[in-house]
Amino acid sequence: MHCIINVNNIKSILPSAHRKCRHRHCPNPVRFIESNRPSRLERVEDAAAGVGRANLVETPFSMTRAVWDEIIRDSLEKKPNETCGLLSGRNGSAQTVWRMENTLKSPVAFAMDPKQIQHVFHKMALRGEHLVGIYHSHPTAPPIPSPEDIAYCHYPEAAYLIVSLASPQPVLGCFRIEGSFARMYPYTVRN
Repeated sequence: MHCIINVNNIKSILPSAHRKCRHRHCPNPVRFIESNRPSRLERVEDAAAGVGRANLVETPFSMTRAVWDEIIRDSLEKKPNETCGLLSGRNGSAQTVWRMENTLKSPVAFAMDPKQIQHVFHKMALRGEHLVGIYHSHPTAPPIPSPEDIAYCHYPEAAYLIVSLASPQPVLGCFRIEGSFARMYPYTVRN
């Protein structure tokens, strides 16, 4: 049995199509498969040609440079453990970072305290913002969702950002998780 992650263009991130799950308690290898859905470029080309199967081009997830810097800083400060946090804003654009405590204090997993989440949601509402993203780090793994990341996705409307610290420069992956699949989600960093 394989843990399967469906991610478009995953070969650009990983040279091998098969990797072991990074969680010690998961004996299954992770298998990354490419989606049969048309790529973003194919959807744009089809839309320009008037092809009926084309979907609307997805608006990229947007964040400010300050949000980007805070996510990276939090990830580096909590290394070797995973960090985690919430992002709030308006219209799919992250404007505020809410650092959360990783209650597992683990280098391969994270969990957030439900009471802390409720408190932060209340503070978001007071600012007129709502949840637009969730971030966490992978101190030694690539910036792609693990089977556990997918299984514990409770907010499919939010972007999932993963910071990999496995190389000298942090690498960010942005995803949408829908059911049991994760797909890459374009993002932009603005000043």
